Amino acid sequence: MKNILVVTLFLFTGSFFGQELSDKEIINKAIGFLKVNEKDLLTDKICLKVIPKQKEKVIILVPVKTNIDPECDYCFDIDNNILVWNKSTKSIETKYTKKAEWTSDAMCLDELKIDTGLYYLNKNTRAFGIRYSYSGSSRVNPFSSDSINLYYFRNNQIVEVLHDFELERSNGDNGGIDGCKSAWFETSKSVFIISDKLTTKFNDITVKTKFKDYSLDEDCEKEIIKKESIKSSVLKFDEKQKKYVLVQ
Repeated sequence: MKNILVVTLFLFTGSFFGQELSDKEIINKAIGFLKVNEKDLLTDKICLKVIPKQKEKVIILVPVKTNIDPECDYCFDIDNNILVWNKSTKSIETKYTKKAEWTSDAMCLDELKIDTGLYYLNKNTRAFGIRYSYSGSSRVNPFSSDSINLYYFRNNQIVEVLHDFELERSNGDNGGIDGCKSAWFETSKSVFIISDKLTTKFNDITVKTKFKDYSLDEDCEKEIIKKESIKSSVLKFDEKQKKYVLVQ
């Protein structure tokens, strides 16, 4: 009798968990909810991620092409669609859309990703990020950047609290016909430092940025550092704008 009960329980449990949708199925539910034309989707950049400490909820990012230039295959704007899937109710719980959030032209949008780092705005609010990276098409003057938007949940709505903050940048000149003898490059990389002394007010976010200027040796292999520096600044929450602004 015990063996029968064990087998029955196993079969029921397996059937219950088998009902949970796969990542692909959740993405398809989000696309269907948006009612967008599949040919306008940036399929390779769609992503999703479980919300920390809320394992039943999944953030889905669905970028959609718009304002497409008929004479340029890679020239268009990109709508930012963020949705939350609730595994318990098996439904889209909330949606955020920003039209023409990003663009594609000579600067190519390389990657989109959901960042669920420890972005505590106050003791009750944890934000999440959408990070996006760009690169230029010039071989002589290479360029790349990585930026972030921060959002939080308020009354079951997604609210943007930081817009288009550049975390990393690299640009320069590879020397062209002169080779690496005349090449030069500049880079910057920022990190957020969030205090663990949290209150009910939105916390200041310290930003530490490391700058580096360098050239290359004649073999184009070794970096020759010309200048390095570190700068600290602060992101403060502006009550009027309801967003974080950079204070030098």
